[in-house]
Amino acid sequence: MVRVLVLMLLLLASRAQGSAQDARAHFDEGRARLAEGDQAGARAAFLRAVDASPTWILPWIELGELAVARREGVREAREGLLALDAPVGNPRFFRVLGDLAELDGDDAAAVAAWRTSLEADGRQDELRLRRAAALERLGRPAEAAEEYARILASQPADRVVLARHAHALEAAGDFEAARAALEALVRLQPGKEIPLRRLARFLERRGAHEEARRVHAEADRAANKGPPRKMRPLPPSSR
Repeated sequence: MVRVLVLMLLLLASRAQGSAQDARAHFDEGRARLAEGDQAGARAAFLRAVDASPTWILPWIELGELAVARREGVREAREGLLALDAPVGNPRFFRVLGDLAELDGDDAAAVAAWRTSLEADGRQDELRLRRAAALERLGRPAEAAEEYARILASQPADRVVLARHAHALEAAGDFEAARAALEALVRLQPGKEIPLRRLARFLERRGAHEEARRVHAEADRAANKGPPRKMRPLPPSSR
């Protein structure tokens, strides 16, 4: 009886080892096809890898990234990742999970997954920017402003992020900080109309109409000034 049990365990171990080897071979094939630009072939290979080893995380992540890139199979890929034991401290896993949730129309799940990814790797400024945008869509501007502020800590002259930060601050009711952000935009773009208009309209919304008129007048002067015209030289006189 003991001998039979040992033989059965050895057989199971052998099958598991064979499945793991098959999964690795299919995974390597998928990576090679990706390098060749064959996304459809790569997806088929990764699917064979998860069939051979259903709990192996790497092929599921690859399938998730392909679903994001191809905008297809999103729900299937998301459910596959959710069925796994989430790996602690793996920023890529949670980034892909958030990407899939966003494409699936679930912003709340997306911002939660992205938060975990950013906690593991805080250098993902592009992901932080997307998380802030999703937070604004969810009506959580104060949290969005915090994300924009983290980006600005390392990129203080990023005009796009600064404008979004000002918008989120205003929506969150932090009007003093919003004004400071808009004034910083004006300083970063001296003599430019658009940042002056932004500041003037903010002042109008705050009821500071006299100050808003002065800023609008400055914007008018910037708009009318424009770049200097280049005059073509006159042809030489025939006289």
